[in-house]
Amino acid sequence: MLFRSSSKELELFDIKKLVDNSIKLVESSYKHNYIDLEINIKDNISLKGFLSEAIQALINILNNAKDAILSNNPSQKVVIIEVYLENDSIVISIQDSGGGIPDKIKEKIFEPYFTTKHQSQGTGIGLYMSNEIISKHLNGKITVENMKFNYNNTECFGADFKIYLPIHKDGE
Repeated sequence: MLFRSSSKELELFDIKKLVDNSIKLVESSYKHNYIDLEINIKDNISLKGFLSEAIQALINILNNAKDAILSNNPSQKVVIIEVYLENDSIVISIQDSGGGIPDKIKEKIFEPYFTTKHQSQGTGIGLYMSNEIISKHLNGKITVENMKFNYNNTECFGADFKIYLPIHKDGE
């Protein structure tokens, strides 16, 4: 489901509000499944867009990360959200310890109706909608890579989704 903004006007919001509001909506399911959620926001920058749609895009990624962790059951169950500046973009990195995305399907995950889940569990719309929101409504882009990282002295492996969003400058 895609949330619609109550206002048709673009709004100015800060990245911390986006992350905090998104986390509030998934936090209980993470706690219930004993998944650690680490947040590191290095720069709190303003964005211009539709906050509710941006939240929906983030929630889709966070829910997929949770599902990957639950299906692979790694020794460390963790999702790490990092926000930082890179060139003229705000980067939201969402890493999970869910085992990564097989190379043969990595190029397809943003296509409509593509899912790795059983029909009763997924429609293949979540990442497609996230990509549409990020590219068309927030003028950004989303990428994904598999990577290793350390958490609590344990090597983890999973997907790293990176969302690149333009920084709002006064007067724009």
